[in-house]
Amino acid sequence: MESFLSEAERAAIRAVAFGDKTQLAVARAAFDRAAPKHGVDACVELQFMAEVLAPVPDLLLRSRYRAAVLKQPH
Repeated sequence: MESFLSEAERAAIRAVAFGDKTQLAVARAAFDRAAPKHGVDACVELQFMAEVLAPVPDLLLRSRYRAAVLKQPH
C-alpha cells in the first residue's frame, strides 16, 4: 500500500486522536496537503482528520475513525 503521509504526519494525526491538541496544526497541514491530491477516503487518518475539521462533525463517525487510527501500527 502506498503511503500518502510521512511518519511525522501520521504521528501528529495519531497524537490528535489521543487528544493532544498541540499537534493539531501539523495534522491539519498534513490533511491540507494530502486530501486534495489523494482524497479523504485514501486512508483512515485522512478520514479522521476530515471529521475533526468538519464544521458540524458526526461524533459517532469521528469516534470510529479515532479507534481505527489508534489501531494502526506505529
